[in-house]
Amino acid sequence: MGFRGMLRVVAAAAIALGGGACSSTTAPASVDLSGTYGLVSIQFGTGTTALTPPTETGSFSLNTTTYNLTLSGAVPETDTGTYSINGNNWSQQSSTTGTQSTGTYTLSGTQLTVTTIQGGVTVVSAWQKLS
Repeated sequence: MGFRGMLRVVAAAAIALGGGACSSTTAPASVDLSGTYGLVSIQFGTGTTALTPPTETGSFSLNTTTYNLTLSGAVPETDTGTYSINGNNWSQQSSTTGTQSTGTYTLSGTQLTVTTIQGGVTVVSAWQKLS
């Protein structure tokens, strides 16, 4: 094989191996958090003790844009509203209180962790997907 033959093989290999992979117009797959989650833990404020079942129980239901939160126990609360995600950023608007909270979320397997700032207090909640 001459030089031209090797050049064709190298060029074909570069194309086959993704020579154009540096630029992609494909958007990343969106994350669907829809489902019902059970409370694993919730912490109100940095340095405080996280509340866990059976002291605190709760459910967190999400569809594509709305949420429904119910906590029972030491800190009872019911809240509904809308939420949105962008990358790992989380934003929620309470229909119950009218307040907006922002923060981050992570999804590891079936465990959802949401960290928000609410009224100047950092709230970290961990949830296990039930359905």
